[in-house]
Amino acid sequence: MTGSLGTSAAAQENPGHTIVITPAETAFVAILGDTEIARSNRALLLHEAGCSPVVYFPSDDVRTEALSHSDTKTHCPFKGDASYWAAAIDGQLTDIGWYYPQTFDEVSAIAGHIAFYKGRVVVQTSGLA
Repeated sequence: MTGSLGTSAAAQENPGHTIVITPAETAFVAILGDTEIARSNRALLLHEAGCSPVVYFPSDDVRTEALSHSDTKTHCPFKGDASYWAAAIDGQLTDIGWYYPQTFDEVSAIAGHIAFYKGRVVVQTSGLA
């Protein structure tokens, strides 16, 4: 879906940096502890130069009622401003995932989709058809 990052300042400073977003060819599930918090056959895979692929779940396929909005905000010079979801882990509210309410045009496919931190949430392929 995406390759070149257009004319953003970050793209101009890093002309070789690419982000490619593709529909996942299989269904994915996200599990927090023993609770399934997401399941989708509409997930997207984001391949960013120098990084492992990241699964982005459509927000409609995530059980956000089991999560809490976090006050954490970050900025990615290639994607935009991220907001976070949190959950109780070992008795503490911990950020477990992020989403971009709005993105730069070049990565607009992931706007509103939710990705999860490895090590906090298990994301794996699912038997969902």
